[in-house]
Amino acid sequence: MPPTADNAIIGIRTSVSLLTSGQSKKPGMRGVSIMADDSHSYQQNGLHSNDDLNKSKVGSKYDFFYKESCLYSQKIYKNAARVFQSLKHETREELENPYYQRKLHLANTTNGLSQPKVCVQDLDFADDNEKRLTFQLAYETLKYQRVFEDLLLECSFFTHFPEYKEDESLVYVVLWDYQSRKFQARTPVPGETTDAEVQSVEEAIIEYKTKLNASLARHRIKASAPSIEFLLPDKVRSKEEIVSKTPVYIWVNLLKTTVSDVISQFKDAHYAVIAPEERLEGRTLYIDPHCSDVIVLPSDSREYVQEHDLLSQGHIVMQDKSSCIAPQSIKYLVGDDDDVIHVNAGSGVITAHLASAMHTSSAHIFAFGTTPALASNMEKMGVKNVKEQSEQFLNIETDDNRFKNVKVVLVTADCTKSGITNPIDFVVNEGEDMKILKYLSLGETDETKLGEMIASHGAVLRHAMKLSKVQAIVYMTRSINESENEHVVSKAVEQVNTLQQRKFPWRVVPPVLPFSGNDIEKGVGIVGKFVKFSPSEKNSGCFVAVITREPEDVKEAHKDILERARAQGLLGGKKKTKKPAEHEAETEVATSGDDDKLLERRVKHAPRKLRTANSFSTNFNHAASIVKSQIYTKPKTPHRHTKSLPTLTAKSHIQRVKELADPLDKKEKPLKVAEHVKVVKHPAPFRRKHRKNKKK
Repeated sequence: MPPTADNAIIGIRTSVSLLTSGQSKKPGMRGVSIMADDSHSYQQNGLHSNDDLNKSKVGSKYDFFYKESCLYSQKIYKNAARVFQSLKHETREELENPYYQRKLHLANTTNGLSQPKVCVQDLDFADDNEKRLTFQLAYETLKYQRVFEDLLLECSFFTHFPEYKEDESLVYVVLWDYQSRKFQARTPVPGETTDAEVQSVEEAIIEYKTKLNASLARHRIKASAPSIEFLLPDKVRSKEEIVSKTPVYIWVNLLKTTVSDVISQFKDAHYAVIAPEERLEGRTLYIDPHCSDVIVLPSDSREYVQEHDLLSQGHIVMQDKSSCIAPQSIKYLVGDDDDVIHVNAGSGVITAHLASAMHTSSAHIFAFGTTPALASNMEKMGVKNVKEQSEQFLNIETDDNRFKNVKVVLVTADCTKSGITNPIDFVVNEGEDMKILKYLSLGETDETKLGEMIASHGAVLRHAMKLSKVQAIVYMTRSINESENEHVVSKAVEQVNTLQQRKFPWRVVPPVLPFSGNDIEKGVGIVGKFVKFSPSEKNSGCFVAVITREPEDVKEAHKDILERARAQGLLGGKKKTKKPAEHEAETEVATSGDDDKLLERRVKHAPRKLRTANSFSTNFNHAASIVKSQIYTKPKTPHRHTKSLPTLTAKSHIQRVKELADPLDKKEKPLKVAEHVKVVKHPAPFRRKHRKNKKK
């Protein structure tokens, strides 16, 4: 076979391997010395022959001829440069310029943006993978912007190439990719269209690679950093280590499939179902203990799930667990006909999860604060009961007739996102605003807007509490700052209760998720009455609070009592999941449910004595016991001259019982019978004589 370039490379690799097999360490041969140490480790693992050693060296990172693969095409370079341009941090020159600082302050006070915003819709993505790579490249460049700014200034790059000053963002993006691959030339992606502008920037980076590499080495030595990653802040670097170990969370779209069907498809791919406390590795999965429709897989399964047909068809959705807790909590708070309002719905992924959790209900979800991506997401996931609202939530009237059936409000606060560990997934999977990449790339909180965010969260909560029919509010953030979480909730509840002076005020209730006793004891996921997860290797950080109140309308209260009884199967019909707000009335419902059922059955067949509405006031159990005693009492045969009692219909009698069952009146008055309903009993001889005259 004629010699080729590949054969020559293999021959050189073999010669290097032979040198390393003898563990020769000559002065100046640092690379060979490293390879010799690596060879020794292979011998300890049983690779003694030269052939095995040669095979092990193919593709090794210590190989002189190993070429780093490039994931990014020139199209991704350009799109990532546009994202970086819109999100990049202020340079040191700009920070030292007082004129620029005044301009920046004016921009923040007028529209809250210091740079023009680039929306995802403005970028051309072939698929989700290209979209993910684009934001990943832009985010990595944002993290190293300060470092690259010093390198390019020290090397006088823009002095030597002044024509690239206008394409500064493109230079930063290409520089990050090249330094991560040790400044090796990039191999074009198959089917890629060459861009002359990007090609010229790549050639300039290659030409200047020696100076850039030397400058980078000096910065590392000065900072005592073993690698470039240690030049980043500790918060950013710690999150990078967490991302690689975070499991993959998917929730099952119950509008299209079931959890068992999805698990069976993964079993066909040789996945095994394990318990949540077992070690998650290899081809294993388990159902999340807190969210019954969420499946957890190892981090190695990310690419497999991203390419799965179930994901592309909308049967499953990749989303972090921190975003799944709020919809799971609302599932236990709503009835069959109870509508829900979702504030700050965004792209609608959480809204779709809420619709999936309420798949057995005929209610509607009103979405406020949406993005253009909501319509396409609803169509992909088969959601039809979501009504997009164009107006702002704070502008709606508290007694708007459109929301007369709304019982629960979900508020996903537009917070600092300080608890997010993998912002790329949140931007790509959940359609979050890409501006979170800017602040998370530095590991800092935008203190200039924190006060504004806290005020906005409180205003939304207070307005939601003023809606006349709302009985529960679920407040959710992805922040770890108490000022955005507990403080906002407690302050809003206190202010509204002080102003409204209701007999049944708003209060924070414990979470309705199935936390174990061990979780409660150790404070894992639950702190007091709040759901609170800290950023970890398992999931991002989040905060969820449930605020409820009892209705003051008597009819609404009675309706809730009957609904609770029906949920327990006491009144027949469809059984519904018990609501957490109904926990306090559980004992009362258990005793009164049989009475209600008995009324509905026999109310048409038994005579009753009418009592006036103001004759007495008692609770529901006492009223039901009175009616029950009347039902079981054997009626006497009516006679002439005896004032007959009017027979009530089922509907009117049940309404009469509800009027008697006033829960607001706690004092029980003695039973009084009106004079006009008393039965007049005549003497027996008079009755017999009257009957004889009638026969004659």
